[in-house]
Amino acid sequence: MFDTHTHCLHSHDSKEDPRDMILAAIDKGLDYIAFTDHYDGELTLLDEFSYIPQIDLDRHFKEISQLKDKFKDKIQVGVGIECGYMEEADDIYLNTLAKYDIDVTINSVHMVEYEDCYLPSFFQKRTKAEAYGAYLKAIRQSVDSPYEFDSIGHIGYVVRKSIYDDKSLRYDEFSDIIDDILQSIIAKGKALEVNSRGGDLDFLPTIEILKRYKELGGELLTFGSDAHLKSRIGEKYKLIADVLKGLGYKYLFKYLSHKPIAVKL
Repeated sequence: MFDTHTHCLHSHDSKEDPRDMILAAIDKGLDYIAFTDHYDGELTLLDEFSYIPQIDLDRHFKEISQLKDKFKDKIQVGVGIECGYMEEADDIYLNTLAKYDIDVTINSVHMVEYEDCYLPSFFQKRTKAEAYGAYLKAIRQSVDSPYEFDSIGHIGYVVRKSIYDDKSLRYDEFSDIIDDILQSIIAKGKALEVNSRGGDLDFLPTIEILKRYKELGGELLTFGSDAHLKSRIGEKYKLIADVLKGLGYKYLFKYLSHKPIAVKL
């Protein structure tokens, strides 16, 4: 069991000590945990989000690397980062990520058309088709990011705080762009993340999308709890592993030095 997507106090939205998270992961029987704390380079370009503190990258990579070495006989620790995608932030990531030894980088969309799609205001001015369509368009653009990354994070994130009566992001309503996203992920050798912080759902993306990814030839899948609390590390791993086996998948993948390592389901 492993977890490729967690956040400690190096992220602005978590207060957990990374050492405590590692000990919790060991107690839960994990053999790998990656710290993929938020690097919100896109927010530095938007004045209205200047109140959100940015990660201290030097501290993050130094401290997690030290913990990686300290606990190497008990658990593998991945030194990672989660980049918030926005096209205008490409150069920020290009100019900084190459300076560090990174095991895993997640590319995630949180901002859509310069707005946070976690806020009610994003949905209030858009129909569901407009909001979800704009979100998927941003994901498609993110797959072409020029900086090095390993997986596309939590496809379906937009549903978490959606205000519509029917919050579901249905494959058949957006099949063309979803197929384009999945085919592009496959063509570029990236991984699709299965994220157990699904809001009203058990996980993201939906079974429909995971089934379609398999049909298109997709194999690279990562598991991430998106835990900001140590109690959530590895959450729903067994549930997701059973679902993936039922869909015909044989492996999940963890990352070291940007290289996928297959773990049999």
